[in-house]
Amino acid sequence: MNLNYWKGLVIGLAVPVIALYFYTTLVLKSDFTAGIHQLVHDHLLTQVIAINILANIFPLFVYNRRGENARMKGVVSASIFYAFIISVLYFINY
Repeated sequence: MNLNYWKGLVIGLAVPVIALYFYTTLVLKSDFTAGIHQLVHDHLLTQVIAINILANIFPLFVYNRRGENARMKGVVSASIFYAFIISVLYFINY
């Protein structure tokens, strides 16, 4: 695997976390850790993480426009990883 794949993977893993940070601070109007605890308490963490993965569409479109296929593969791999994590968390919580 080349370096561009790993850069895409890191960006694909970081963008949903950044989106989750903005969701907890702007929508829930609390700090990040308190917002996560509130989402876990309300059994909404998996749904919010799933929605935040949609933020990966933006780097995916940018990399597609530039023709950077290796970085696109990294972002898609990160999205698949998040899908696996969401599935595990969903079955643990319910």
